[in-house]
Amino acid sequence: MRIYVPDLVAMVVLRLVTANNSTIGTKLYTDLLSNYEKNVRPGVNYSIPTFVQCQFTLVAFNGLKEIDSKVSFTAGFAIFWHDDRLTWNPNAYGGITSTLIPTELLWKPDIAITNSFDGIQLLYKNEFSIRVHHNGTMRMVTGDKYHLYCNADVTYNPIDIQTCDMQMMTWSSFPNEITFYEVEADSLHHVATSDPTWNVTEVKMFTRNILHLTTLTVRIKLKRLPEYVVINMILPVCFLCVINIFVFFLPVESGERIGFSITLLLSVAVFMTILSDSLPQSSRPQIAVLCYFMFSQLLLSIFMMVFTIVGLRIYWANPQRQIPVYLKLFSRIMGTIYGCQCCKRRKLISIEPESSEDECDKKRVKEHDQNNQKVEELLTWQKVANDFDNFCIVFFTLLISISTVVFCVNLIENPEG
Repeated sequence: MRIYVPDLVAMVVLRLVTANNSTIGTKLYTDLLSNYEKNVRPGVNYSIPTFVQCQFTLVAFNGLKEIDSKVSFTAGFAIFWHDDRLTWNPNAYGGITSTLIPTELLWKPDIAITNSFDGIQLLYKNEFSIRVHHNGTMRMVTGDKYHLYCNADVTYNPIDIQTCDMQMMTWSSFPNEITFYEVEADSLHHVATSDPTWNVTEVKMFTRNILHLTTLTVRIKLKRLPEYVVINMILPVCFLCVINIFVFFLPVESGERIGFSITLLLSVAVFMTILSDSLPQSSRPQIAVLCYFMFSQLLLSIFMMVFTIVGLRIYWANPQRQIPVYLKLFSRIMGTIYGCQCCKRRKLISIEPESSEDECDKKRVKEHDQNNQKVEELLTWQKVANDFDNFCIVFFTLLISISTVVFCVNLIENPEG
């Protein structure tokens, strides 16, 4: 039997034209769905579960609201399984190797999202179609914008790392009926983010069996960008507390000390209010270290205001009232530390060379007693108030430095940072 080249070309062209014919596609569609029951799990041997392969691709990260414990992102899923009831010979249908069938007409794995912010819902929607291949391979591509619960651990805010899970499970099927045998997550090279606060650092997907149910988990790790919080919240509060120390440099006669202290105290309170509006109102697993830091700065501002009132009361005390012994001792100690009264208490005692050691000791004791008496006569309420201001400057400078160092050390020791 001879086959001429023109006849061979005509046969190939006829087959290509036939493959593009909608009549063949309609016949294939009808034959596949005839006697097909979508509510019955595929499989020739039910002792073997239906193996499902799942691929996850993170398209865009939309944000994490810690105060609501809500994370949002846009993602796509590609789900594969085998249905031996939907197989055909491509040569019998004009070379068609795959076709699309609406989701609601076919069996598909009952994968449900269990931690959705809007309630439990199926992973897929009926608006999508399933790609059916001639060898029975089913490919369902679905995607959406997902809103999920994510309990944020803000202990180390603003340099914290959050881990959010998308939890899914076969809602009605047992592991001996449906099993995930291959799961994978796409790389992060093409992930878009519309949230300027977070960076997506890792995406992975894994499966496990819990209480005779197969669960599928997509884990997304996020790292916070701390620059905004540091520049707009932490540094201003630190500067306010440093400025608050200068209240003890203000002249008492100006009458501005109380107003200055109250203004700075209210400023720190405003920053604490702003911080509380951006953090979840919970105590578990732990309150943010930043909250403790803000509270310590507020407490220091309160103490500064109280000490300012005490200093004013000392300064404007009745001059006729005798200064207590403990205030005299306090003033003497501060004078020794600052060196203000050392020059008054110490005098060069000129001792004649022919004087004996006993006479020298007596002169020293006499001079010392006379100096102490003169210092006590010169000590006034105003002098005690000035010494008290000097003490407050050193004391609160140390407290602010210690609180800031402790806060920074706690952030540096972040186990996930």
